[in-house]
Amino acid sequence: MPPPLPPSHCGTPLSPKGKDIVIELFLDLVCPFSSKMYKVVFDEVLATYGDKVSFVVHQVIQPWHPQGTYVHEAALAVRDACGADAYAKFVRATYAAYDDDGKWKDDDSFDKTRGQIYAELCALAATIEGVDAEAVAAALKLTGPGNAGTGVTQAIKWAVKYHRCRGIHVTPTVLVNGLEAGIVSSSWTAAQWKAWLEPMGADNWQGSKLG
Repeated sequence: MPPPLPPSHCGTPLSPKGKDIVIELFLDLVCPFSSKMYKVVFDEVLATYGDKVSFVVHQVIQPWHPQGTYVHEAALAVRDACGADAYAKFVRATYAAYDDDGKWKDDDSFDKTRGQIYAELCALAATIEGVDAEAVAAALKLTGPGNAGTGVTQAIKWAVKYHRCRGIHVTPTVLVNGLEAGIVSSSWTAAQWKAWLEPMGADNWQGSKLG
């Protein structure tokens, strides 16, 4: 049989689907630059442009931070168990813990077991409104012997396959309507995002209002 394919489009929407403009954010959940971009978009940009643009998050696991896989698994478990809104809040909380408390960085996680990291992530999930932490914990359990994986292993495979097929390596990377927008920087402020978005593609995304 052929390999399984996802039942719906890969990625998780931050704003309503079906808009003419689709902005895909390829992010690693243990990356300081991805964190900076996500916080600005989630905290300040979505309120103005979320009804005009379809923002979609794609998770990019970077294997040189092996603990990152567990963080990515937890995020997908939140999404699958509790929906996209809960996912967006969980990702925001994950980045806050990463930046403010050093959670899931190499030095924080080096001597921790997989189970200990899952427990930390589930404890974080329990603090977020709309997240069923027990359902998340259940999705992170092994599904069988050997290399059966967890309840979100297949979702991880699809996420990895998607960014590999798109040729994404660096995080964050931003695509607009399927093509890379190299102009976008992780250091952009909300004002810069809004100046870039304001023409709504009329300038072919050249940043004519960035100044």
